[in-house]
Amino acid sequence: MRRLILPLLILSAATAFALPRSDKDTLTNIRYQESAAEKAAREFKEAEAELPPLPDTGSGEWFDLYVGEHYGKKPKILLNSLQIMPAPDTSIRYILNVQSANGHDNLTAEGMFCARSSFNLGGDKRSSYKVFSYGDTVNNRWIQPRKGEWKPLGQAMSRNDELRAVLYQAFCVNGTPNTTAGLIERLHERGGKHAPSLRNSYK
Repeated sequence: MRRLILPLLILSAATAFALPRSDKDTLTNIRYQESAAEKAAREFKEAEAELPPLPDTGSGEWFDLYVGEHYGKKPKILLNSLQIMPAPDTSIRYILNVQSANGHDNLTAEGMFCARSSFNLGGDKRSSYKVFSYGDTVNNRWIQPRKGEWKPLGQAMSRNDELRAVLYQAFCVNGTPNTTAGLIERLHERGGKHAPSLRNSYK
């Protein structure tokens, strides 16, 4: 009897291992292929947006950004200029006024893109920023740069561009808010003088 049971057990075990496996049996779907529509939705495509009239630097919802004690300028961001571009752009647009130590206004209309992941998967766009226009306060107009392009925000950003490092920490670190109210809340939490210091890895 024992001689008969042992071969049956071996046969049943071999049959179980021979059963076809499906992707549901694995932790990852190794057969998944991204569709063209999914890839298009994931790829960055800059959205066109009209610039608002040149803002009044003496009034409005300007928020003072704190960069550091030794930063020689007085940067401000216009809160009511904040907007989030629709997908697949999803960049954040805003207006800055980086006043000089003597009080001269330097307006820029900019955009910042927060990468969806720290990993550059499939050539995804990295976290970056772009200056769309410079403000001419004498002639009350915007002037577009000759070569406007998205510039990556890398490890050296905090040393070479401390101001945009503050904006990056407010907008991008630990996820990006999906509403302008959320962006404003982040600025108050992280961009002001008493904001906590955030340590992060740049995307």
